Amino acid sequence: MITTHGRITMMLGKHQQHTGQRLSPRGLAQQAGVPKDLVYRLDAGQARYVDLQALARICQVLDCGVEDILKLEEPQTYVPNAGRQSI
Repeated sequence: MITTHGRITMMLGKHQQHTGQRLSPRGLAQQAGVPKDLVYRLDAGQARYVDLQALARICQVLDCGVEDILKLEEPQTYVPNAGRQSI
């Protein structure tokens, strides 16, 4: 599963650390020329579809790679009766 949860906030922090300039999600959207809702949905991990050109523009503003925003998480394996104790 690919997630973006919290990645924008993390990259905004790194951006501020490197440049000394604070950038809000709204400011990021404006500079990247993307809808602010996209930035907020990405950060919340709720974006279902992402325009690759929009993602590239976000990465350009943040001076990062796509892999810094998109994170591959291993699927959770289901273990039946996990946490239950037999009596």
